[in-house]
Amino acid sequence: MGKKSKKSKKKLAAAAASPVEREPLGAAQVVRVRGSYDAARTTTDFENYWSNTDRFDADSAHSPNVRETLVQRSRYEVTNNGYVDGIAQTYATDLVGTGPKLRMQTGSDRFNQLVEVVWGRWARAIQLRRKLWCMAHAKLVDGEAFATIRRNGRVRSDIKLDVVLHETEQCQTPYLPYGDPGYIDGVRFDQYGNPLWYDFLRHHPGSDHAMAYTEDVDRVPAHLVAHWFRLRRPGQHRAVPEFSSTLNTGAARRRWLEATVAAAETAADYSVLLKTMVQPEDFEGVVPLSTLEIEKRMMTALPDGYDAYQMKSEHPTRQFEDFNNSLINEQARPKSMPLNKASCNSAKYNYASGRLDHQTYYAELDVEREDCSELTLDVIFDAFFDAAVMTYGWFGGDTRILTDQARAHAWDWPKHGVADVESEAKANEIRLKSGQVGLHRLYSEQGLDLDDEVRQMAQAFGVDEKVVRERLLDIALPKPPGMQPPAGSGESTADKAVAAIVNRVHPQLNGNGALHGN
Repeated sequence: MGKKSKKSKKKLAAAAASPVEREPLGAAQVVRVRGSYDAARTTTDFENYWSNTDRFDADSAHSPNVRETLVQRSRYEVTNNGYVDGIAQTYATDLVGTGPKLRMQTGSDRFNQLVEVVWGRWARAIQLRRKLWCMAHAKLVDGEAFATIRRNGRVRSDIKLDVVLHETEQCQTPYLPYGDPGYIDGVRFDQYGNPLWYDFLRHHPGSDHAMAYTEDVDRVPAHLVAHWFRLRRPGQHRAVPEFSSTLNTGAARRRWLEATVAAAETAADYSVLLKTMVQPEDFEGVVPLSTLEIEKRMMTALPDGYDAYQMKSEHPTRQFEDFNNSLINEQARPKSMPLNKASCNSAKYNYASGRLDHQTYYAELDVEREDCSELTLDVIFDAFFDAAVMTYGWFGGDTRILTDQARAHAWDWPKHGVADVESEAKANEIRLKSGQVGLHRLYSEQGLDLDDEVRQMAQAFGVDEKVVRERLLDIALPKPPGMQPPAGSGESTADKAVAAIVNRVHPQLNGNGALHGN
């Protein structure tokens, strides 16, 4: 009986520890699985680690106090950390580059060209490319970028609109109503969650005039506000700096750097140390930590029983480079930026690893560009187009009759740089001749407009655009084998024009793999 009772107890203990429970239900059994996660357990080892977790929604988690603290620390880090400063500037430069180009798609070539020319002149007059770069930098450092479209009579254009930038602190509502679900700090929403207007302080709260004008607020309609930020959580309406997850790594790097320098300075400060095995009572007393200057090129003899040596700077110089690179890599990771670009050093990179790392980074930039097109450029274009219709009398000057087709457009962003031009050229040629991509898409990937390029090349070589397009058709869709070209169809002016156009997309290379003329 003793052995049986012990076995029964073991079975009961095993059943209690089993993640499966069986309860009798007549002739059938109900099986319940008790699943668990280690990360969901509250143990002594991890109690402090998870102590700062919360259940806030996106807007509550991004409260004004939280955003203010993170923004100030993010700006401080960018200002005092050369690597983070370089990461932010490199990101903005890679994202915006020379600026996106407008490509109208209304179906009317003449109207498309007219709008593109007017847009280009107006965008240059208000320095739009420069402002887009600033917005990209602010979105990374502050978490969000704001721009409002306002009238400016001093703009050197017939269209008297301007794009005015605002820092994140300026978008706030003084005396925000408590408990109003349709009102968060700086933004008012309707019942469907659509923004109605934004509140902007006329003066930055950190300026010298902030105390006197804290209640001066401009209420700007939402269709005239470009609010660019990364949407990371459902229900999110404001954002925090994109460096928030890695801000502490900058402080750790500075501490390690200071410790390394301090160790080297300490070792250098002590030129020579004297060591002896003589007992203190056997020699004349010496003042502790006393010093003695050493003359250059002097021969000296040490007292009997003394030995001279220098302090070695062993800590922590050997591990500093690896530790430093690890921190730089972590700081750049939120933007998928590779280490060689973040550190501006490709000494340990080969071509294959560099290209592989950049694929993730360029994918990140493509997503950011689409966000910029939808949240910023389209907002600015709609206001510009309405103003242009009324200014120049397009469509009778009536914006109410405009259709979506009249505004149809796209944005051509600058192409990402490639290191291997020859491989890129061959890949474009294969894609084009195999029908995987058309000329319009190929040119768009280069940040160019095919229609504009055809027009310019036709004018440069004195041929009709139709001739150029026909020759391009022969390149994109080669004639079947055996089909003879028309008589007398040698290399004409049109052939030269087409060759020049194609060379813009996939350049001709010489035997060394370099571009002709280089």
